[in-house]
Amino acid sequence: MAARAAKAPKKAPRKASKKVTSRSTKRAAQRNTTRKRGLVIAPQSDAARIIAAVKRIPRGRVCTYGNVADVAGLPRRARLVGTVLRNTSVRGLPWFRVINASGRISFPQGSDAYARQRKHLEGEGVDFVGGRVDLKRYGWPPRDKMLDELLWGPG
Repeated sequence: MAARAAKAPKKAPRKASKKVTSRSTKRAAQRNTTRKRGLVIAPQSDAARIIAAVKRIPRGRVCTYGNVADVAGLPRRARLVGTVLRNTSVRGLPWFRVINASGRISFPQGSDAYARQRKHLEGEGVDFVGGRVDLKRYGWPPRDKMLDELLWGPG
């Protein structure tokens, strides 16, 4: 008689495991959650954070799309700022204070939207030189000088 091969024991049924999340998901949850006196405050949507940041831009100042994202706690999300501003229906939002990183209005020159944004900014005392706004003078939040500017820049 041939020896019978031993059967492998049956595996126990798997227990429900904890939900596995990636590090980036955990970081995103931590970034959107605030702790105050030991209480966890509900996360705020990215769009709400961007709108709150735009509302903080003072009258007579401008902010770049990237700086709005930084102020909102969403670094490197400048394109999201543009998307949120394009799709929002919030009344009284000073959208016209947001310009691109080169100090220019992002709408095409000669368009109605360009003229409306420029009119709003000039009404608040923002000057344009060659179609650009001087971000060192009118930019918000004020930025610290970069190391190169400190070492090699004028006075």
